[in-house]
Amino acid sequence: MTSYKNNTPSNETPDLVTLLKALGHEPVSMGGNEFHYASVFGNRTNNKIVLTVNQQFKSWFDSSLGKGGNLMDFARTYWPDLSTEQIEVKLREIQAQSAKMDRPLRKRKATKLPHYKIDRTCPLGYNKEVTDFLMATGLWELADLNICEVHYYVTDQKGKRKDFCAAGWINENGGWEVRAQNYTGCIGTKGITFNPGSQSVLAIFPEYVDYLKKRNDKHLHYASVLILNHPEFLSAALKRASHFEKILFYVDDTKIGYQSAKEVFADKLPHTEVIPL
Repeated sequence: MTSYKNNTPSNETPDLVTLLKALGHEPVSMGGNEFHYASVFGNRTNNKIVLTVNQQFKSWFDSSLGKGGNLMDFARTYWPDLSTEQIEVKLREIQAQSAKMDRPLRKRKATKLPHYKIDRTCPLGYNKEVTDFLMATGLWELADLNICEVHYYVTDQKGKRKDFCAAGWINENGGWEVRAQNYTGCIGTKGITFNPGSQSVLAIFPEYVDYLKKRNDKHLHYASVLILNHPEFLSAALKRASHFEKILFYVDDTKIGYQSAKEVFADKLPHTEVIPL
């Protein structure tokens, strides 16, 4: 398993997004603290998201490799033939060059991120692109009535509208967590998704699709289900879980933001049963 120990050589090295930019890789999409990239370690043939970088946790995960880690883990994977000392030198050189290039001659305008708005939601089966995506990922037959087609749009500075559609589910703050071939994010306010059931048993999942794959588990027949949707809600989940007698925590500790989650739950709530995804 990849070590997540902080072994970055010094504070004079670039962050992951800066490093990727210097290596010629721009994000396909952005959402909150996450930057999504097409293939970095292989041949890029389309805009399918493969690599995700989380700026808050200074970590990355590549689904094509099935691994991730911190800056040095990335550098060792990207330059497998270089020694640690050679990698440190290269990172410092990239940071120095990036700092020099970023020194503005005049005040720069802040990057304006897209502001998506919900147009409408409807049952699955009306949009072919969404249906094809769910079938290709094996989710079509697993999807329940909480999974909808989410139609949303963005309007640019010239007033031109661009429409999108994705599969999604609502969170308790009224935001829609959407998943599509080339986009993963939340339209509206981020939040937890909660399906009430038993008042004594709580099952926790990182994503709704993780729950769908396990919903026939015998432990889940009567349990209340909490979907985190984003790792920053782990603390909120701990507080809510403290009111339950039994906690089932389904987790994949290779996912960004969840590397130490099971240890935290085991420490704070010893009656938690951790179940690997």
